[in-house]
Amino acid sequence: MQKNSTLTDTVYEAILAGVVDGGFPVGARLPPEWELCENYGASRPIIREVLARLRAQGIIESRKGSGSYVMRRTGATVQMSEDIASMAEIEACYDFRISLEGECAYFAALNRNDNDLDAMTTVFEAFCSALSDNKRGGINDDFRFHLSIAEATHNPFFVNAFQSIKSRVHMAIDISRQLTATPLNVRRRTLVNEHRSVLDAIVAGNAAKARREMRRHVTNSRNRVFKGESH
Repeated sequence: MQKNSTLTDTVYEAILAGVVDGGFPVGARLPPEWELCENYGASRPIIREVLARLRAQGIIESRKGSGSYVMRRTGATVQMSEDIASMAEIEACYDFRISLEGECAYFAALNRNDNDLDAMTTVFEAFCSALSDNKRGGINDDFRFHLSIAEATHNPFFVNAFQSIKSRVHMAIDISRQLTATPLNVRRRTLVNEHRSVLDAIVAGNAAKARREMRRHVTNSRNRVFKGESH
C-alpha cells in the first residue's frame, strides 16, 4: 500500500487484498461494519464508502439483514470508478440539499400553479407505486418528485442547482437502500409519509411548513445513510 494513501484507500486495498488472496473467499460474508471499524481503526462512514466501492465493482453484494458477501475474485489492479463519490462528498451534498431543498419547498408553496400540483401529485403516486416493487424501487421517481418541487418555484436557479447534483442524489438514495436493514414495508411507510407531508404543505400553500417538512425529510435521509437510522 502506498504510504500517502488516505485511510479510505488503505482500508479498501486491505479488504480487496483479502479477496484477491482468498482471505475473503467467494461466497464468504465480510465481518459486520462495527468489526471492520475496529479491525482497521476506521469510522463507519469510511467503512461504508469502502463497501460502496466494492459493491459498485461487483466484488461484493449487500443483503438485507444479513451483511455483505464476496461475489467474485478480482485482480489487484481494479480501480475505483470515477463516478463513485466519497462518503464525505455525499455528506456535504446532503448539507447543501437541506438548505437548497428547504427553500425550494418554501417557494414552491408560494408560486405553484395547478399544473405544478398535478405534476407533483403524479410523480408522487408513481414513487409510491415503485416503492412497492423492490428494495431499490422508486429511485428515479424519488428524484423526479424533488425536481418537480424545484420546478414549481418557477425559478431556474433552483432547478439548475438541483439538477447539478443529480448523480450524487441518486447515489445517496441507492446507498441508503442497500445498507438499510429496515423491513420493506416499514421503509415504504416512512418514505411515503415524509414525502406526503412535504406535498401536503405545498398543496396547502403553507410555505413555512413546506420548508420545515422538506428539511426534516432530507435530514432523516442523511441520517439513514450515516447513522443507520430507520426513520
